[in-house]
Amino acid sequence: MLPLANILTRKIRTAISVLAVGVGVALFLVLVGLTGMLHEIADRTTNVDADIMVMPAAGPAILLGGGLPADKTEARLRAISGIREAIPVLCWTLNLAGRDQNVFAVRPEDWHFFAKPDAIIEGQPLAGGYEMIIDTRLQQAGGYTLGQKIERLNHTFTIVGIAREGVAGRVFVPLDTLNECLQQDSRRATFFYVKADGPADVKPVCDAISAMKLSAFTLNEYYARLSNLLGDMHLVIGGVVTVAGFVCFLVILLTVYTMVIERTREIGILKGIGASRSQIFGLVLAEAGLIAAGGIVVGFLLTWASREVILGFLPLWTIEIPPVRFAYAAALAAIGTFLGALHPALRAARQDPVESLRYE
Repeated sequence: MLPLANILTRKIRTAISVLAVGVGVALFLVLVGLTGMLHEIADRTTNVDADIMVMPAAGPAILLGGGLPADKTEARLRAISGIREAIPVLCWTLNLAGRDQNVFAVRPEDWHFFAKPDAIIEGQPLAGGYEMIIDTRLQQAGGYTLGQKIERLNHTFTIVGIAREGVAGRVFVPLDTLNECLQQDSRRATFFYVKADGPADVKPVCDAISAMKLSAFTLNEYYARLSNLLGDMHLVIGGVVTVAGFVCFLVILLTVYTMVIERTREIGILKGIGASRSQIFGLVLAEAGLIAAGGIVVGFLLTWASREVILGFLPLWTIEIPPVRFAYAAALAAIGTFLGALHPALRAARQDPVESLRYE
């Protein structure tokens, strides 16, 4: 096969070109896949049997600390018509499995709002005291076991339950326990989940809460706001992917252009024996296509290897790469290859056979 024979004439150059395309494909897949971590956090935070999130007036930027007096705020919320339940949550961080984890401190009697009855796969729900529930991903990442003692905040916590991945927090402790550890003068909460009497009550309840000079969002609104707060990461990733794609374009352009210059005399011979412009054009594009195909395969392999390495060091990260995204990456590589090879292919097709045969 002539195109394959031509690109194998310069094996090292071809290998570098294939690797460059592969790196671009892998960058796209891995970096875009990392955005799944943002969605995973938002999914967990809103995976609660409630309708509304209530926060201090500063809004969703406040995700840690006791910004609200829990008992007073709960009483005010329960006085609003249409509210069935007001569920206080105090958020803090604890270092577990080598990095800070968000802790949800909740009242033991409110646990059923955060997890279905079968969510606990080992142990039991919170009962009070220095107890802790962790999810399965944190358990695997840190090698924790049921009943294990963990020293944090100058106290000894016991892991009493292991919950399925997907619950709102990776770590749950009793609300009063965390308030005691933080030496709060009174029970505090970072935010509240609110359950309305019915769907028709959600909007009036949000309006009534807003009138109390608190921020109120439906869970869907909060999901969107959290995604917007983290949207700058998408811009950074988009910039990196654009640069990687441009580098791939330049590599293909330089590689194919050099190949055409080197084979000027060969192209003249092909034209001399009857090859048409379209055949020469197609030959050059076929060579570029083979490089792109090799780069796509290498890119998929690099993606798999990179994902394994990242999750090996950071097992709590999430890299979502659905099958359709591989198709997008292949399409982007193919488009970049076509654009990069277009000018050299046109140059080769337009070469004068007589001048080409004189080329030394």
